[in-house]
Amino acid sequence: MPSKLLKLKVLADVPRTEYVDPSKQSRSLDKGSRLDFVRMLRKSAKAEAPTPKRAPKVKKTFNAAVWLRFLTPPEQPVSLWIMYRDDRGEFAVMVDEAKLSTSTSTMLSGCVTLEVQGDITYMKACCGGTRDGETFAVEELYVQRHASEQAATNQRSA
Repeated sequence: MPSKLLKLKVLADVPRTEYVDPSKQSRSLDKGSRLDFVRMLRKSAKAEAPTPKRAPKVKKTFNAAVWLRFLTPPEQPVSLWIMYRDDRGEFAVMVDEAKLSTSTSTMLSGCVTLEVQGDITYMKACCGGTRDGETFAVEELYVQRHASEQAATNQRSA
């Protein structure tokens, strides 16, 4: 869902190591790829720029969880969202939602699969359903790549 349609509060930025493939992270350390980049910068402006290829859609799965503590129980359900930007734009996916009745704290957790086109520019963990001025604290938060997907990525890079 496009994130413009939602009123979300950003809880934290997800570290790039969780959503960038290890092969792309180590590429900057490779002397050959750095030299290719320098050559690309030195090309004359007269050279015709190749038409960019559309990257295929790839599914990436993540586990996410957050402990939220409120001063007073919220009247409406609260939810955990993952917001990300790829080549198509900025999107948000709901991970979990809960309605608190008498309790002032809750854990929201789940597993989400994102359909990504190209590289993920950024990823953020967000909270939905909170009103302006409503006070809450994030006791613990994590977002990490799903274990089976991490193992497959590690095998490809080895």
